[in-house]
Amino acid sequence: MKNVLVLGGGKVGKSVAELLLACGKGAYRVTVADREDSNLRETETIIAGMRPQVGFPVEFATKKLDASDKSAVREALKGQHYVVCMLPYHLVAGIAEMANELGVHYFDVTEDVRTTDGVKALDASGKARVALMPQCGLAPGYIAIAAHEVARRFSRLHDLTLRVGALPQYPTNSLRYNVTWSAAGVVNEYCEPCNVMLDGHMVKVPALDGLERFSFEGVEYEAFYTSGGIGSLVETLQAEGRTIPRTNIAYKTIRYPGHCQLMKFLLQELRLEHNEAPVTPAGRVFNRAMAIDLLEYAVPRTIQDVVVIFANGIGMAGEGPLARWEQVNFHRSIRATRLLGRTWPAIELTTAAGVCAMVDLHRLGKLRQSGFIKQEEVSLATFNQTIFGMAYEAPEKLEAAVLGG
Repeated sequence: MKNVLVLGGGKVGKSVAELLLACGKGAYRVTVADREDSNLRETETIIAGMRPQVGFPVEFATKKLDASDKSAVREALKGQHYVVCMLPYHLVAGIAEMANELGVHYFDVTEDVRTTDGVKALDASGKARVALMPQCGLAPGYIAIAAHEVARRFSRLHDLTLRVGALPQYPTNSLRYNVTWSAAGVVNEYCEPCNVMLDGHMVKVPALDGLERFSFEGVEYEAFYTSGGIGSLVETLQAEGRTIPRTNIAYKTIRYPGHCQLMKFLLQELRLEHNEAPVTPAGRVFNRAMAIDLLEYAVPRTIQDVVVIFANGIGMAGEGPLARWEQVNFHRSIRATRLLGRTWPAIELTTAAGVCAMVDLHRLGKLRQSGFIKQEEVSLATFNQTIFGMAYEAPEKLEAAVLGG
């Protein structure tokens, strides 16, 4: 049995714990650590509700922990085999280094590029003792696996666009949006520069640019650049020799039409995108933290959501006289799902399934056992062979699979 520490018991952290315990079927002993008593109580209630439904022991504990206290985090890591970091992006830095020192395999779901660069630097130093796998949720994470599957169809890739959105099924406000994910994470990816490849060169472009519109099954969407979702995929495709001097590769967030312009007004025109801002004569500070607070205060949450995934590639398939100009598309829509006695928002299920799959593949010896591991090192077929792959392919059948049906 492997010991797993889930750092952060918020909206998705609790789901990581439950899914790992339920799908692991006795393979994991999980501890959830969080500073908020309410999060710990909610997680305990959820696990208590899951226990009688499964036919195997469920070993679970909670621990009150302030993740800003690095000495307390270090102590919590001792004796663990894995740590799954589900903390807000501003608290993640340094966790991988501590885990590596203590011999604990490290996984996270962050979209924060600087955090991932720090994990890469640890690997580049030659000091990596454990598996280091950041960005393994939905986006970044699963989307890189899906997009790599698309890219592999081409010998020469001209365009590859990755798109993901967690959206309310029933939008009613002007933003046409409900908070289904961390508000801090959403604002961060709307503000930070975005790594994209344009005409074969890596460049940084502003978030909220690159606006486009498209539709699926009669529903209109828009998509625009946001930070972090592309992960390490560009590096991988360059190493495979699939890019050419005209290649364009980018990640975009999907929303309903009109959202991007309103967020530009809030973050750019009202200047709330900055982390640092002067104090006004009235004693207020108008900065990114205020934008986060505004979303948390004013935008209601919903569990009735849908995750839309859309990746498409254009390029040359095949070689020589048989080469042809093709477009390949990948599309999934996952709605909130009833599982183990409660409704799982689609964003919780898909994000939790992404990181749980990677932990499980590592436990089973199907991933490299140490060093920096990219998402796209896992093929879509391998991902879908895990029980966690059902969250994307057949979520309505996941409960039966967990319960042995």
